[in-house]
Amino acid sequence: MFRLWDILRKRWPLVPGSGTIPGHGSGHGNGTARGANNLRATDRYHQLDLATYNGRTLRLEDHLVELEVELEKIRWHVLGLCEVRRQGEDTMTLPSGHLFYFREGDHTSRGGVGFLVNKSLVDNVVEISSVSERVAYLVLRLTDRYSLNIVQVYAPTSTHSDDQMETMYEDVSKVLNTTPKTHFNVVMGDFNSKVGVRASGESCLGQHGVGIRNRRGQMLVNFFEKEGLFLMNSFFKKMPQRKWTWRSPDSVVRNEIDFIITDRKYIFRDVSVINRFNTGSVHRLLRGSLSVCFKLERAHMLRSTLRPNSQ
Repeated sequence: MFRLWDILRKRWPLVPGSGTIPGHGSGHGNGTARGANNLRATDRYHQLDLATYNGRTLRLEDHLVELEVELEKIRWHVLGLCEVRRQGEDTMTLPSGHLFYFREGDHTSRGGVGFLVNKSLVDNVVEISSVSERVAYLVLRLTDRYSLNIVQVYAPTSTHSDDQMETMYEDVSKVLNTTPKTHFNVVMGDFNSKVGVRASGESCLGQHGVGIRNRRGQMLVNFFEKEGLFLMNSFFKKMPQRKWTWRSPDSVVRNEIDFIITDRKYIFRDVSVINRFNTGSVHRLLRGSLSVCFKLERAHMLRSTLRPNSQ
């Protein structure tokens, strides 16, 4: 095992810059991130399955085991987590080889955000951290030129004030605009907001929204327009039973309140609820499948640099 690790160290040189875990929170880390393979040398495309899930609790080790058992049944690379309900902040490598990061919420009995990174992508992690108990972020190296910033959000419920919701959006903006610049950004999580169908002139939404928008949903749409983001749930046509992400404990009310959002909508091939994933939560897992064509991205960048300035 030691000899294999030596080989891996030689194959993946250290990524310049920050380590995997900045000096933050509990201070527990797992060393420095190692560089990703240069994907352009083997393939023009990079495909990823990103998912978000409010499992209601991961406080006990048994909860983690149950989550991993369910994950074995589906395709996934990165899972964003809400309501981890663990104490403190830490990053650990699980016996399965997956990387688990979490930060507790405003109280140990509720809230908190985190990530589970598939063992196949652990060496691509450049940075993983949080800016608050409601907003965490993960930077993945796709190639030596392109990186992906994934932001996980757990929004305040209706029992919290609008000021607290605005503070959360400010934290998300901070991650999008002040963390090391990446080529792609994905924001996902439980937003506790109903966006509903698209209104006239709203290019940030697609044609396949469901339900009626509430006040918090309008706040979210305003945030999309301010940051140039797109709500990907609404761009893919699904049967009604594949749209809702939360149900009331009595199963009478069902709403779509968990979302996957991006600043480059063309990279997504699908966003869908996964019915067969179940750990007893009232939420359902939402998965987005994306495919990045590096050749196309280079062409876009070349055209933007050659395009003459308008007079």
